[in-house]
Parts: sequence; C-alpha cells; structure tokens
Amino acid sequence: MTAALVERGALVTTDGVDGTGRRPDDRLSQPLAEHPYAIGPAAPDVLGPLGLDVTAVEAARGRRPMLKFCLDWSGQRHHLAGALGAALAERFLEQGWVTRRRPGHRALRLTDSGADVLADRLGIRATE
Repeated sequence: MTAALVERGALVTTDGVDGTGRRPDDRLSQPLAEHPYAIGPAAPDVLGPLGLDVTAVEAARGRRPMLKFCLDWSGQRHHLAGALGAALAERFLEQGWVTRRRPGHRALRLTDSGADVLADRLGIRATE
C-alpha cells in the first residue's frame, strides 16, 4: 500500500531515497523515529476514489500523527500507520474490502472485492 501511494504521488519521499525499502537506520519491526514521507500533491486524486478525504482525516486526527511508519520484519519495507493508515484500514473494513481474521485481532484478510479495488484503483496485484 505504501509503495503504491508513493508511486501515484499520494505520498512523496522527503529523504531523497526512492522507494519504501529499509533505510540504514531503520530498526526491524519498530516505528521509524523520523519518517521519510509527506502527503503528496496527488493525495486527493488517489485517495478520493477510495472514499477518503485527506483534509477531513487531518482535521479529525486528534493527537495521532497524520503519518507514521514502521518497518516490516519480513519484507523490510515501510508500512503506513498514523491517522492516514487508520483511516484507510477503517474504510477498507467498512466497505468489506478486508475483514479481520479474528474479532479484535489486527490481522486482516483481503476479500475478492478488495483485491479488485486494489488492482483497479492502486495497481496492486494481490498475491497469496
């Protein structure tokens, strides 16, 4: 998801490094102390069709940072968290594009309709 958002200009890198891979100071499975991304100029055009209003997310974020990232231990790529990540997850759950593997658990399962949305709107091809 993070890579697709960067590729489409919804997020832009701020550290001069292309892509969402591990940076030299990133610790595995830990939130990044300083994230190398900012909201990009294409965010409304990319996220709007998913039903997300970036301005509304920013206004409603409370104390949660708009953008936060952690490094996945297996793929060693940055994962989106923060208010924007939570809003995306909530929207995908509301639309039935993902479901929880177990009630109250963080793990999600991508549905067939979710795979179609990811492919059509973000160019992400889901793999097993």
